[in-house]
Amino acid sequence: MKSTPFNSWLRIFLAIVSVALLLAPAAAPAGAQNPPDFSIPGGHFYQQTNGLGGAGNTGYSVKDDQVAPFFSEFQRLGDVSAIGYPVSRRFLLDGFVVQAFQKAVFQWRPDTGQVFFVNIMDRLHEAGLDDLLFISRATPRQIDLSAQEQGLPFSQIVQNRQAFLDDNPPIRSFYFAADDPVLRYGLPTSRIEDFGPVLAIRLQRAVLQQWKVDVPWAAAGQVVIANGGDIAKEVGFYPSQALQLETAPAATPAPVPASGFGFGIQIDPGNDPARALDLVQRAGFNWVKVQVRWADVEPNPGQFSFGAFDFTANQAAARGLKVLMTVTAAPAWARPPNSDLSVSGPPADPGTFARFMAVLADRYKGRVQAIEVWNEQNLAREWGGLGRRLSATQYIALLSRAYEAIKAVDPSIVVISGALTPTGVNDGDIAIDDLLYFQQMYDAGLKNVSDGIGEHPSGYNNAPDDDPTHNSTNTTSFKGHPSFYFSTFRQYREIMVANGDSAKQLWFTEFGWASLPNPFPEFAYAREITEQQQAQYLVRAFEIGQSVEYIAAMFVFNLNYATSADPLDRFGNRAFAILRDDWTPRPAYIALQTMPK
Repeated sequence: MKSTPFNSWLRIFLAIVSVALLLAPAAAPAGAQNPPDFSIPGGHFYQQTNGLGGAGNTGYSVKDDQVAPFFSEFQRLGDVSAIGYPVSRRFLLDGFVVQAFQKAVFQWRPDTGQVFFVNIMDRLHEAGLDDLLFISRATPRQIDLSAQEQGLPFSQIVQNRQAFLDDNPPIRSFYFAADDPVLRYGLPTSRIEDFGPVLAIRLQRAVLQQWKVDVPWAAAGQVVIANGGDIAKEVGFYPSQALQLETAPAATPAPVPASGFGFGIQIDPGNDPARALDLVQRAGFNWVKVQVRWADVEPNPGQFSFGAFDFTANQAAARGLKVLMTVTAAPAWARPPNSDLSVSGPPADPGTFARFMAVLADRYKGRVQAIEVWNEQNLAREWGGLGRRLSATQYIALLSRAYEAIKAVDPSIVVISGALTPTGVNDGDIAIDDLLYFQQMYDAGLKNVSDGIGEHPSGYNNAPDDDPTHNSTNTTSFKGHPSFYFSTFRQYREIMVANGDSAKQLWFTEFGWASLPNPFPEFAYAREITEQQQAQYLVRAFEIGQSVEYIAAMFVFNLNYATSADPLDRFGNRAFAILRDDWTPRPAYIALQTMPK
C-alpha cells in the first residue's frame, strides 16, 4: 500500500476533526414543534441532518408519490440503519429522479420499477474532484483500470478488484460483512492507501477507513465508513436547490386501529428500546410487550434495578403505546432449596412474588396497562426443570396472590394468566399438554383470579387456516396434534365456555412463524417457511383474530431480538424476528406495517 509522511497527514487529520466538530449537531432550541422525525402523508419527515440537531422544523422528506415510491424503497433497502438520513431533496441527475442520503444516493429507474444506487464516488471522480478529496478527506484518487480490464468478464473484474482488500484483513472483513457488498459499497476503485493516522480505500459508493489513532467517531484499529452521500454534499456536488431545507409539515400521528383490538409486538427492552418503539409506532401497532425477569430486577431482596424498563415504559407512553409486561423467573434467593438454577422457576413462597408484583404495579401505574403472570408454566424449563415439578395447582396459587397484589395497587391493570406452550408433549415431566394443563388451571380456580386468558398459538410449519383435519402445505412434520396449529385458540375457547368463563377474552401474548434457512435443530420447521410465507401468515392471522370477538389482542414474537441473538439462535429469536440482525425489515415487517388495522 502507498504511504504518505505522517506529519503531513496529521495536519490534514486535525483539519478533518475541526470540520467534524463544526458540523456536529447544535443543541436543540427550546420550543421545537416536532420530534426529530415523524410520519407524514405518504412517507416520513427527517430533521436529523438540518444542522440544528433535529430541531427547528426543517429537514427533508422521503415520500411515495406518482413519480417515485422513495419511501417504500427506503424501507425495503433497510431504512435509516442501512441508508442513513436524507441529506437533500429530490433532484434530477442524468435525466433520472434522485435523492441523496448519508450512505447512498437513490436513482429511480422507471424501467425496472425500483431504486438503484448511484456510484457517487465515481461521479465525484468524473467531476474532477479527486484532488480535493485527497487533500480534504484523505480519500485515495481513483485509479484507471480500463486497460487491464478490457475484455474481461464482470465476474473476473469483481474478483480482481476485491483482491485490493487483501492487504488489510480488518477492512476486507468489514467489506464482506455486508449481505451484498457489491450492492452496498460497489467495487474498489483504488488500492489501500496510508494517510498517516488512517488507512483508506476508495469504493464506487463509499470510502472504508481504518484509523490508527483514537478519534471521536472511531477507536484505534476500528474500520468505519466515510459515507458517499455525505462526502458528495460536503464537496458541493449536489445542486444548491436540492440542499434547500424543507419546512416540516404538521406531524401525522401513527395510524391508530379503528377498533379496540390490540395490535401488539414483543420487543427486547435491552436493545435500543427507543429505536424499537419507533418501529412499532411506524408499523401502526398500539401495544408493545416486554418480558420482565424478576431475577434480573431484584437480584437481592429489596434491591431493585428497573433500568431499561423505566426507559421503555416512559418512551412507550410518550408515543401513545400501551404496554404489556410478562413477569417470570424468580431470583435464586426466592427459589426452593435444591432448585435447578440453570432454568427458570417459581418462588418457594407465592407471597414473595406478590410483594414484587405490588412494587411493579405501583412503579408503573398509568404506564403499564396489562400484566401477564408467568410464561409457559406447563414447560419444565420455565417451571423449575425436570423431576415432575409441573403443577397447575401451584401456578394458580401464585397467580391468585399476584392478582390480589396488583389489583390492590391499581384495579385498572388487566391481569392475564400465563400463556401455555403448545409443544405436543404430555409426559408430565418435560411438558404437560397445553389444553390439558389449561383445564387443570380451571380446576384449581383460574376463573376468579384473572381478567384475560393468555395463549401462545403457534403455527409451526402450518398455515393459519389449517387445523388437524386440513393441511394446505406440502410438509408432513408437525401435523395432527392441535398444538401445532394457530387454530388451537378455538379449543381454548371451548374450555373457557365449558368452565363458565365466556365473558373473558383471549390474549395472544406471543405468536408467530419462524423462517430461517439453517435454524437451530429445535426449530427445524423454520426452514420450511419462506420469508414471504412468514409475512403472509402473520397478516392472515391478524385478519382471523380481528374477526373473532373473543380475541382481545395479539402480540407478534418478535421485533428486534435478532440483533442480539446468539450465533446458533438456540431460542429461535432470529428465526421468529421480523427485523434482520442489522435492523433492516424482513418482508413480515413491511407486510404488517401496510395491512389494514
